[in-house]
Amino acid sequence: MNPFSKPQTDFESEQFKELSLDENSVIENRLFSSCTFTHCTLREVQFVACRFHDCHFDHCDLSLMRVEDSSFANVHFAHCQVIGVNWTDARWPKFTLPQALNFAECAISYSTFFGINLQQCHITDCVAKDVDFSEANLTKAICTGTDFAESRFLHTDLTQADFNGAQNYAINANANVLKQTKFSLPEAMSLLYSLDIVLTE
Repeated sequence: MNPFSKPQTDFESEQFKELSLDENSVIENRLFSSCTFTHCTLREVQFVACRFHDCHFDHCDLSLMRVEDSSFANVHFAHCQVIGVNWTDARWPKFTLPQALNFAECAISYSTFFGINLQQCHITDCVAKDVDFSEANLTKAICTGTDFAESRFLHTDLTQADFNGAQNYAINANANVLKQTKFSLPEAMSLLYSLDIVLTE
């Protein structure tokens, strides 16, 4: 049963457990405030012009979901599959509030955050393979323990971002903003490859 097919448009402090929607289901013009989604299957669901404020997703499958014209403020994903999502389709105001999106122990591979303001977001202990962070603002973002294999950082603002314990990132120091950005050894050695220097033993 789809609880969102009812005329009700606003959901506040609701708990959705083991909810499973058909692929390509469309949920339109709904407000979710302080809601919790646990063990839900929402693969390929289309959220159109929805608003998510202070919501938590735990152990959910949200792979390939659509977020067209939807907005997110202080939304947390934990132990979720959030693979192949084009976050640029969402509605991002010019001055986005910090921590709009937060991911902990999630799979967010093959997604794109191109040009999005992700200041102070948390992407911790995640698998983020082949993710596009080009031109995104990751100022003060916490990216600890995440695997960034094949992900793209180009003209990305990484000011005061924390990459301690992160792995497999390829960040060109000349093509991104690195200011008080935190890295840990030995992974930080990869930053040297983008510099015009000669290393000798």
